[in-house]
Formats: sequence, C-alpha cells, structure tokens
Amino acid sequence: MTVGITDYGVSLPSYHVTADEYEQVWGRFAARIDRKTVLAYDEDALTMATDAARTVEADDVETLAVATTANPQVGTLVSGPLSRTLGLDGARRTVEFGSSWKAGLEALDTALSFGSGLVVASDAPDAPRDEDTEHILGAGAAAFAVGTEDPLATVEGSAHYVDAYLPAKFQTDGNVTDLSLGGYTTEGFVEALSAVVADALGDAGCTTDDIDYAVFPQDDVKMSWRGGGRLGFDADQMGAGFVVKRMGFAGTASPLVGLAAALDEADPGSRILVTGYGYGHGASAFVLETTPALDDTHAGVDEKLNSTEPLRYAEYTRLQEVSN
Repeated sequence: MTVGITDYGVSLPSYHVTADEYEQVWGRFAARIDRKTVLAYDEDALTMATDAARTVEADDVETLAVATTANPQVGTLVSGPLSRTLGLDGARRTVEFGSSWKAGLEALDTALSFGSGLVVASDAPDAPRDEDTEHILGAGAAAFAVGTEDPLATVEGSAHYVDAYLPAKFQTDGNVTDLSLGGYTTEGFVEALSAVVADALGDAGCTTDDIDYAVFPQDDVKMSWRGGGRLGFDADQMGAGFVVKRMGFAGTASPLVGLAAALDEADPGSRILVTGYGYGHGASAFVLETTPALDDTHAGVDEKLNSTEPLRYAEYTRLQEVSN
C-alpha cells in the first residue's frame, strides 16, 4: 500500500508586527518581508504544536515525530506533554529533531519511512531586538498525518545531501547568530539545494517544468527567492509556498507551513517540491503528487495568516519581555 500524507494543518500565533512598525522605531527593516507573527505571553512552541496537531485527523499513530529548536524546557521531551494532550501517550514510538532548521523535513521523512505517524514541527527562533537578524524571525507550527488510508499526497521522489561547510547561522543560548557571510552563504545554499533538487526530480522522473509548486527554505528572503530562480523555478511555482513574507521565518516549521500553503492551492494531480536546508550543511527534497483525496482537505493557511492581530512595536517589545 502507498504511504503518503493523509491530513495536514497549521497553527499561528495570535499577533503580528509589520515592517512599518520597525521602520518607525529603527528607521529601517532588514528582513524584506511585510510582517512577522508574534507569540502571545501564553504561547510557545509546545502550545502551537498542540494546536496544529489538534486540527489533524490521524488514525493508528505508531510514531510521533516532533521538530523544534525552541523547546520551552531544554533537555526535556516535547513529545511527553504533547502526546498526553493528544491522547497518544503510552506504548508509542517518539522521535524528536532539532539540531537544525531542516528538522521539520527530517521528522516528515521519518514518519513516511515508518509508514504511519503524526509529524509536528513548531518553532519560534529568537534574537536580540537590536540586531537585524531578529527582524525576520517569526513563529508557527504545522502538523501532518502520514499513513496508507486515502493519502492526499504521495512521495514520488526524494533526495538528501550532507557535507561540511562553515555554518553562517546558528543558535547559542536560544538566540540566532548570523555571521552575514553573503555570497559564501548563498553558494553553499545553492550547492546543497542543487544536489537534492536534481536528484529528487530524477527520482520522480520529472523536470522543473513539471513542478506546479516549489517550496524552498525561507530564513533569508533574497537568498531563497534568487536561489530558487537559479535552480530553474519561477514566481508562479514559488509564490504559494513563500509564506515568509507574511509570517516571518518559523524555523523547523517554515518548510512545512509552506507545504501546507501549497497544498491549499493545489489541485489533484499537482506536483509539489518541498525542500529543507540545514547550515553546516545539508539539504533534503521531496517531490509529492496530490490525489483526488486532496479535494476534501484544506488547512486554511491564507485565512490564518489574515486572522492574526497587529501590534505596535512598543506592545511587541513589552510582550517579548513578559514571555522571556
């Protein structure tokens, strides 16, 4: 029986702050996005993971795969309270990922390999308020059920790549550091993505022209958009999954929220390419083909992006002080 995605959903924080608010305070906004999502004082990676998972119907869950780099209690299992809340505690395999922002796709890959599971990627990367790195950092979560019962999308091809490369971005004590290495970073990104995209397309027996939707890593808007162009994809292919412009970069969850947005727009028989990149460095890519079962499922990513409430910058900073 064919294993695939059987359901999907997303969760976003309550608030957002716009580029205009940053510009009024700092005189500039480095992120090239319109706005980013912001956690309320009582929201974190675990609450978003729970909300996203509750929107998904997952039967016979053998594996709970969780991805985050923002565990609110570092050193503990996110899957513990998450499984209890979802009624999945007990005799259940759990796997957790979080060493890089590629972790969301690693969790999806693991569940697909096991043949049945619930995948949850939830993240809220952070950095000091006075650093340009912080401008793009948002938050969000996505959940995917995996199984063989009427999948709405199946994997037609996949590929992975790993090598040693100086990491241009990393997290220390919960904060993101960006070394701003410019062209060096872009070349590494394109090198890794070129390898996995070519191999995944070859595995699926298709070309770039056969892809209807392409989702690329989104921690850097310019690098992601231009990188996708260098790989042969145009704005029509990349637009639907390019959610960073309206929510910021949500770490491990970003590729999966982008995938959910692409699935919302897709028709049965569409091909979707989704990729992930981890600094250090490595990449993964999957080519999915949607089925008639997709007609019965919609995560409402666009509607949820439109439903977050705006904050003034002063309100945003006060909220972050309370949350931290």
